[in-house]
Amino acid sequence: MIQDCLSIMKSGSVEDLFEIIPRIGVLRDRRFHRPLLELLRGKDARRREFAAYAMGAMGDREFLEPLKEVFLETCVRREGGPQALQVAVIEAIGALGDDAAAEFFLPVLTGDQVGRDRIRLCKCILDSLGAIAQQGGPRSLEVLVKLTRHRNAEIRAHSLSELAVAYWHRPNEISDDTLNRIIELVHDRSSIVAESALAALQSLADVGCTRAEKFFAAD
Repeated sequence: MIQDCLSIMKSGSVEDLFEIIPRIGVLRDRRFHRPLLELLRGKDARRREFAAYAMGAMGDREFLEPLKEVFLETCVRREGGPQALQVAVIEAIGALGDDAAAEFFLPVLTGDQVGRDRIRLCKCILDSLGAIAQQGGPRSLEVLVKLTRHRNAEIRAHSLSELAVAYWHRPNEISDDTLNRIIELVHDRSSIVAESALAALQSLADVGCTRAEKFFAAD
């Protein structure tokens, strides 16, 4: 099976490449590293996209730096909204679970630009940080909480959603400060933020967060 995957990486079609991602994620053989790095650094956008997703499936944090390099490249070359390669790289970084990604992404998340393209990009990054935070990344959690104070309402709302995701598997580990911040935003002047805060609390209550349950019981 390993040789089949290597053969497809070398000469398979794009469709064949994407079909072997689940196998790559199960096998996680180090012999995949070199061909994946070669594909990621190649010129074919779809094969680069495959390489990013495959790296995420392998879960080896050695891939973090090459993925970061490609992300920076896509930021320089990007036209319009987040492109498929950029999204693949962001999702792969989230799948690797390396909390260092929070610091790397922070300048993008806190930059002055808040146009539609930047907001879509930030949402993709927040999804990635939510995945890392769910795996226990403390810095990613800090960044998500920080961004509940972002001046853009959509980013504040998405940060709240990802905070709830971060605690799905450990709902009663959420700190009082974080939970109180979510409760505070139920009364935010922006309706999308208030609705997102309420949905986050409901999600936490649904998975057994006793303090979130008490919030609704008090109502």
